[in-house]
Amino acid sequence: MIRVHCPICDRLMEGKGTADWPDYPFCSRRCRLIDLGRWLGEEYRLVAEAEGEAPAEPEETEIP
Repeated sequence: MIRVHCPICDRLMEGKGTADWPDYPFCSRRCRLIDLGRWLGEEYRLVAEAEGEAPAEPEETEIP
């Protein structure tokens, strides 16, 4: 049993599983296309690491 909300329109989606909602995690093809349009329009962004900045390494802890 699933009971989730569409991330675009917040519609409640209930059913036995994701097979009841072919556009899961969206409630409809319309919401799926809205999300795609947001990605293509660069409304969603991933933050890139600054150039020349080394990735953070875990600190070593001393064992007594």
